[in-house]
Amino acid sequence: MSRDFLALLQQARSDGRPLIWDGAVGTQLIARGLVGRVSEEWNLSRPDAIRAIHADYFAAGAIAGQTNTFGGNRLKLKTAGLEDKLLMINVQAVEAARAACPAEGFVAGNIGPTGQLIAPAGALAPEEAQEVFEEQARVLVSAEVDLFSLETFFDLEEAKAAVAGVRQASDLPVIASMTFRRTRRGYFTINGVTPEAAAAGLIEAGADVVGANCTIGPADMKDLARAFRQATDAPLIFQPNAGNPRLVEGKEVYEQGAEEFAREAVALKEAGANILGACCGSTPEFIRRLAEKVERR
Repeated sequence: MSRDFLALLQQARSDGRPLIWDGAVGTQLIARGLVGRVSEEWNLSRPDAIRAIHADYFAAGAIAGQTNTFGGNRLKLKTAGLEDKLLMINVQAVEAARAACPAEGFVAGNIGPTGQLIAPAGALAPEEAQEVFEEQARVLVSAEVDLFSLETFFDLEEAKAAVAGVRQASDLPVIASMTFRRTRRGYFTINGVTPEAAAAGLIEAGADVVGANCTIGPADMKDLARAFRQATDAPLIFQPNAGNPRLVEGKEVYEQGAEEFAREAVALKEAGANILGACCGSTPEFIRRLAEKVERR
């Protein structure tokens, strides 16, 4: 399945048609009642809900489902007292995604940051971070994911450690994306990484696909996509939020509707995107509308 994905991506690039990714999992879990618990715990207690979310995204037109393992590394799970359940949390996440995955679909092992700062800004050494990511990746490989999706990194050194850790564990395809903010001087992660530096660093570390997700909506992500495309010929992925959030009583609220999102997000294709999905605030309807617009074009 892994090589089939790269072949499918190459064919889509030749056809000028981006592949459709999935959307937010956390948003869907909250809608189903998740309160005050880490989402990965639901892989154990509510696998039916995880499976249903994947099924909805696949039915909407997504080619891949990202496992509910964004915070499934040892360090992140430790903060919730779940580090001893790392194996089952990751394995059952893959099982839930696989149960919903159609024959032509793919299961992407999702990996996010550790939640700790890499030295010298923090106490976590890059070598230790790589070991943490490798540990999670090996479990996901044992559960038979088809590829990896590393996302929402803001520290390039941590993102590179994640790619390197996955590469130590597997030769499966690796998608790696970082999260950027738009400023008057251009696009930067919160610790100053540029799209050009991200593209070069992630590809050098071994990523097959690079790009950006989260933080900003599709309209703001269009110029970011152009910056990535100018920096590299590698396949690109973009997963914008459902517009730019605003704070309402201390909570982030996403007010962009599915139709407006899809209309703005499909323009990322002309900016260089080869894979398109959605992030925070999105629903399967966002992916359905996006898939319809891509098909029409």
